[in-house]
Amino acid sequence: MEFKSKVGPITAVVVTVAAVTWMIAGGNGITVSPTGTNPKENTATSQSTESKPAYPVQAKTLTTKSIEMHLPLSGQTLADETLQLINSYQGRITKLPVEKGRFVKKGTSLLQIDTRTLKIQIEQAALLVKQRQLELDGIKKLNAGNLASKVNLAQAETDLASAKATERALLVDLENANLTAPFSGILNVLDVQEGQVLAVGATIGTLVSVNPIKVSVNIPQNKIQLIKLGTQGNIRLESGYEAEGFVSYISATANESSRTITVEMQVDNPDNVIPAGLTAAVDFILDEQRAHAFSPALLTLDDSGRTAIKTIDIDNKVVVSPVEIVKSERDQVWVRGLPDNVNIITVGQGFVSAGDKVEAHYQN
Repeated sequence: MEFKSKVGPITAVVVTVAAVTWMIAGGNGITVSPTGTNPKENTATSQSTESKPAYPVQAKTLTTKSIEMHLPLSGQTLADETLQLINSYQGRITKLPVEKGRFVKKGTSLLQIDTRTLKIQIEQAALLVKQRQLELDGIKKLNAGNLASKVNLAQAETDLASAKATERALLVDLENANLTAPFSGILNVLDVQEGQVLAVGATIGTLVSVNPIKVSVNIPQNKIQLIKLGTQGNIRLESGYEAEGFVSYISATANESSRTITVEMQVDNPDNVIPAGLTAAVDFILDEQRAHAFSPALLTLDDSGRTAIKTIDIDNKVVVSPVEIVKSERDQVWVRGLPDNVNIITVGQGFVSAGDKVEAHYQN
């Protein structure tokens, strides 16, 4: 009985000591939160944040190349010169030396009017000039001897001048009675016939020059800066005829409705084979440019809505680089705005964004 009475207190003391010992050895690690941060745990967390897995993509290194730039547009052929022929002397047509549609050289007679009466009037005017000259000479002699007044001398001089003016006017009529071509060209329209009596101001026909021939093209306002005087262009007609020309005129004002600027080209047409008024396909040849070429499927848009492409920088991070398309072909586009040598993403660009780190596998 004495033994049992002693076991109870001893057991209680042992349990108490064991509990205290356990709390001192390990209990604090579970029941009490640490006030400091474990350095090892912080380092591991930082490393896991920075070491996000790189996205696998395929890439290709591009280098700029020189390309010949073209600007294809539609135009229209125009006569180099067009003149409506107007009659300047009234009378009956006696001769039409040139048939409609024929080519004539500058100075060729196109129409002659009856001048028989006119020639008689010119003879009379010439005789009157001689008469007035003799009268003036006689009055000058009398005036030298104070036998004629200065009034008579002035009148004689006036009469001579009037006679000469009449003669000159009749000679101009004689010149106008024979209509000649002011420039080489084609008598495209002839509205009169031999024997017809014409009044002054009557329309005779139309003379056109198509060598060189003009080609008029309307240039969009965002492309006019590419065109200069002397810019070459290749012309192709619907018939298949081809020629080349050079810009000779650029309008200083834009069309109010279309906002386009008209330019004209001079095209040699020695045999007059190109008529005016035809539609012409014009391919302007512009200055060479340095550009990159790749598939149009790689193009995207940046945050500002500009055309762009995804490239890889030196840290293997994605960069959305804006570009300007300068030429489009069936299977590739040419752009400018990139460095001379650039790495572009060719496969997987749809799964990465700007700033993403990538693991690039480069194509040959």
